[in-house]
Formats: sequence, structure tokens, C-alpha cells
Amino acid sequence: ASGTTAVLALAHILTTGKRPKRTIVFALFGSEEIGGFGNHAFLAHPPVPLTSIVANLEFEMIGRPDPSVSEGTLWLTGYDRTDLGPELAKHGANLVGDPHPNEKFFRRSDNFALAQQGIIAQTVSSFGLHKDYHQPSDDLRLIDFNHMDHAIYSMVDPIRWLANSNWKPQWLPGKQPAAN
Repeated sequence: ASGTTAVLALAHILTTGKRPKRTIVFALFGSEEIGGFGNHAFLAHPPVPLTSIVANLEFEMIGRPDPSVSEGTLWLTGYDRTDLGPELAKHGANLVGDPHPNEKFFRRSDNFALAQQGIIAQTVSSFGLHKDYHQPSDDLRLIDFNHMDHAIYSMVDPIRWLANSNWKPQWLPGKQPAAN
């Protein structure tokens, strides 16, 4: 639910004030673990042509900090696949590469189905491989709300920059996943 919270909070923040140059689509995908029905429905019935989507940023597992990275740091799946993460970092995002490459999170999230369609699609996270993942023990009392607030608000200005720029992220040579 931390990713859903992030999307809803970002929608609230980013829809106030001056309208950005680019349209921002806020989507919540469901059923990732049982076949990615949400991302498949989005791809089958996109609200805008897929070719017009500049980037897709997912938010998952940001309710707790990852002890593998510095305090206040988020990581981006597929950081080494595109120039999006480094560019967002230049504009204030406290993003680093995924510290858990053996877990293959880039391929395990909703972003992957979009990436297979050529869309720069990556996931922002701070999942530290805790033992409560998808367990009844993953309880609200374990959420670090200060961390989660910081994670969400740290992405506002970089996303606002992207939405108001003409810059378009690119796949690095040989890093785009094969089409589905």
C-alpha cells in the first residue's frame, strides 16, 4: 500500500498549481503477483497512445528504508538500463541503482510489461528484503512514516522537472528488454 499511497500523494501534489507541459497519467495497477492483470489492462486500453508515454515511474515498497543504501535514499530498478535515474538524480531525486541485482526486481514489477513495449519504465523503491514481505506480519506498525513522507516528497521536484521539460529518457545500448 505504500506505493499506492505514493501515487495518490503525488497526484494530489502534482495536480495543484500550474499545469505541466506534459500530461501526467496516474495509474494504479493491481494483481501484479498473480499475472500482472493491471498492467496488461493498461497496455490493452491505454488512456493515451503508448508511443506518447515519455516515462513510467512505479512506486513500490517505500514504507521502510533499505539498510543497504544511505538514509533517505531510494533506488530505481533498471537504473543501469536507461538514463532516467541519473537524470532525475541530477534534478534532486535521491536515487541510486538497485542494491539487490540478484533479486531481478526490474523484471518482477509492473514496469516490466511496459518496458517490453519500449516505454522507459522503472520502479522507485526502498525495499530492504525484510522477512515480512507478503506475510501477515507485514503490519502497519512497521511502516516508517517519516521515511515514506521523505521518499514521496523527494520525487516531486524531479517529476515536475520531467513533466515540464522537453527531455526524453532513452534506453542505454543493449539494455531494452525484448518485446513480449
